[in-house]
Order: sequence, then structure tokens, then C-alpha cells
Amino acid sequence: MFKKLFGRGKEKTPVRSLDRVHDLQIGDALKVGFDEHLEISNTQFFVQKVTGLDLTAKSGFERRVFHLGNTAKGRALLMWVDSETGTDRLAFAYSADQPHVEEMINIEQFAEIFAPERDYLVEVNSRQKNPWLADQYVEDQAMEVYWLDKDPLSVSTNDTVSSDESACDYFRLTSKDKLAAIEAFVFSGGKTDVYFINYLPLYKIEELMPAG
Repeated sequence: MFKKLFGRGKEKTPVRSLDRVHDLQIGDALKVGFDEHLEISNTQFFVQKVTGLDLTAKSGFERRVFHLGNTAKGRALLMWVDSETGTDRLAFAYSADQPHVEEMINIEQFAEIFAPERDYLVEVNSRQKNPWLADQYVEDQAMEVYWLDKDPLSVSTNDTVSSDESACDYFRLTSKDKLAAIEAFVFSGGKTDVYFINYLPLYKIEELMPAG
């Protein structure tokens, strides 16, 4: 009787475990260890949003993208688990506006990826030494892709089209060692998002902390 009145009879909600970066959700935290990329080195991040990216013609959202807020210089920071090489690794990416892109790489070469009816692969050289940069990039992807403005895990497998999806043209240039990339997304109306990407081993994340 008294247990019911004072709530002592209620079972405690089990604490959610978080053992894999793949299972991050909004509100969860992660701690990155020391790294040459100062924007992420020895820093704790909270997952602020989760979105999806479909890269293979509507076969499913291959990327579950974690939005980690902004860098100290105000650039949006993203992360996902990349398995393209056959082994899971982390992909960290930050957004870059046009002045920053021009500072980092040869913009004349980069602009060639948007040229219509070209029949060659674009090569782009970097302009400076920077942990985020490779010396040279070569185009290896050009296609239409779909962004999902919500967590792919929340979308039913029976859904064919979501009102949260938006199509865009996608271009990727990758370094010879496959450890760095540049991605560009061109949306309807001409809006273009550019990201500089580095691929790091999973062990760079020292700690995962579930929300609550």
C-alpha cells in the first residue's frame, strides 16, 4: 500500500548501453582522443541531429550522419561510419564556404566538376599543408543522391518516398591513399555545400556516453 503511494514499487528504467559508434542517437556524447586535427582533438561532442544519405539510387540510406555542432571557426561538423573499404572507420567532415575552399584547394580545377558534358575525371591540387588536406584529389563519384532530413532508423522499410527527402547532384574527389576526400552537393536552385573529409580509425573515439 505505502509502496504504491510513494512510488517505491515502480521499476527503474534500465540504463541504455552504448558500445558502438554506429548506435549513437540524438543527445548522446562522444569523446575524441588527441589527434592532429585540432578541430576534433581531445574534444567531447554531443549528437545534435541525425540525418541520412542515399548514395545508390534509392536502395536505402547508406549513411547515417551525426551532426556534432560547429567547429571553433563556425563550420558545421559531421561524422559517420564509413565501410566502403571493407573495414569500418570514422569519417569526419566539416563544411566549407567558397572563400575557405579557395584557400584550401585550386578552385579553378575544382570548378571543373560542375562543367556539363565533360568526358574526363577532374583532378584537384591542394594549396597548402593542412591535416585535413591531401596533396591531390581525383574525382571518383558523380551521381544524383538523396538527403533525408531525419534519422534513417525512424523511416519504415516499407516507405518508398519520404517528405523529408531532397534530391541533389553529388560529386566526390578522393585522395590516392583513400584517407581524405572532398564532397560537393548541388541542390535545386544552385545551392552548393562542400565538405572536407578525413577518414580515421574507430579507436580515435575514446568514450561513448548515452544521453540521460
